[in-house]
Amino acid sequence: MSNAFLSQAEIDALLSQRPEPVSEEQDPAPVKAGPPVGAKKQSAKPAHPNLDMILDIPLKVTVSLGEATKKVEDILALHLGTIVEMDKVANGAVDILVNGKLIAVGEVVVIDERFGVKVTNVVSQHERVKTIV
Repeated sequence: MSNAFLSQAEIDALLSQRPEPVSEEQDPAPVKAGPPVGAKKQSAKPAHPNLDMILDIPLKVTVSLGEATKKVEDILALHLGTIVEMDKVANGAVDILVNGKLIAVGEVVVIDERFGVKVTNVVSQHERVKTIV
């Protein structure tokens, strides 16, 4: 593998080659559960030869259950058993962020006593680009 870096134009070209995701509203067909992110799978040959240069870069994935704004006195009064109410409803959609950017929405699931998220809608490439600018 060479030590060459990809330019922003090359990254944009790679991203534009990916098919646009279909939202749940456009295709309400049931979603088949895929393998967990990070699960070992047979790797397919990337469509662009430079794409394989970035496939093993780790990205931080965060799931946001909601937010709350509290006064300093409320934060100082926190103790064991305190419940902090979030702005989202129970059983509602959660935001899936990659490196702090919203990329999808999903629902919380439990798999073998661990939390997971089933993706229900992927933010379009156009919407993701708007958050960068």
